[in-house]
Amino acid sequence: MTKQPVSARNNPRKILFCIDCLVRGGTELQVIGLIERLDPNKYQPYLLTIKPTEHSLIPKNCQHLAWSVPKLFSFNGLKHLIKLISWLKQERIAIVQSYFQDSTLLASIAAKISGTSVRIACFRDMAFWNNSKTEKALTKVYPLMTGYISNAQAVSHHFAKQFSLNTKNMSVLPNGIDINQFTFIEHEEAIIDICIVGNMTRQVKRTDLFIKAAAIVAKSYPEISWHIIGDGHLKSDLQKLAKDLGVDKQVKFVGRIANVNEYMESMQLGVLCSDSEGLSNAILEYMLKGVVCIATDVGGTPELITDNVTGCLVKPDDSNMIAERIIYLIKQPNARKLMAKAARDFVANQYSWVNCLNEYDKYYTDALIASKSE
Repeated sequence: MTKQPVSARNNPRKILFCIDCLVRGGTELQVIGLIERLDPNKYQPYLLTIKPTEHSLIPKNCQHLAWSVPKLFSFNGLKHLIKLISWLKQERIAIVQSYFQDSTLLASIAAKISGTSVRIACFRDMAFWNNSKTEKALTKVYPLMTGYISNAQAVSHHFAKQFSLNTKNMSVLPNGIDINQFTFIEHEEAIIDICIVGNMTRQVKRTDLFIKAAAIVAKSYPEISWHIIGDGHLKSDLQKLAKDLGVDKQVKFVGRIANVNEYMESMQLGVLCSDSEGLSNAILEYMLKGVVCIATDVGGTPELITDNVTGCLVKPDDSNMIAERIIYLIKQPNARKLMAKAARDFVANQYSWVNCLNEYDKYYTDALIASKSE
């Protein structure tokens, strides 16, 4: 890890992480993991959430600011903006790092006015949430940041183009994953369990394609069980789709699971069929567990999966192609084993928390040095 000056070790740099709320989602778990693993001799983390958050997920090694800002463009929003400006000055925060639109809108303005020297916006998806109002607001505030972090080259390129951001201020830092928590399972048996991991809260995740592919494959392989791990308001519609397609017995809605890692030990294949994706933690976890992944060729996914080497890539919005690749892997157990091993080796070499923390430590050090020379 980058060597810090003695003053930095004796006086940890204060970092405020700003995010809408904490749930068991990919970005949120990355934020939690980063906060928990920062070297306390170098960094003192704080966390700001502006919407109701799951208390059990709050890292114990940081001060949590639990604010309620349901609408930014309101008197309440203005009041909290002023409050944040004052707090940043009082605490002498060195780095502000924000995630998602609302938190970035609030944090960018407050950090700029307060004089926080390092102001970072994090990009973790392909802006599928974008609308004209949001884009207009973010176009104004993104230039207030001193740097931008993404977890995939595709994500960086997308935001730089869409918001006319200086690519020199863009950095791609890897996701972190605890390699040792994921025991690699070499599946010798025939495929009987296939899963998709993701909450049913956003249409963009396209869980419907998973169910449609299940209906196609079930015609030849009715013994296979299809596991949907997650929950959300779209669940009832998806349950109806499974019933309409005649696979309501094969498709299992297992809900949110605290230990997804353990549940996946019996899965042979994993699917991710999103229309838009940044760099999926679900794919990383599939790859570490020996669960061969079939995923749509979008966003940063091709940076993880080399087709027919570390998994299978399919076109977006194509349940037939998903079904075809699943049937191919059913019929080709040797190819499946080779993909599983190659995937595990790739992730272990590139996406450990050790690599992730080294990259963030170097980034923070360089950003703080650069801020002093300006």
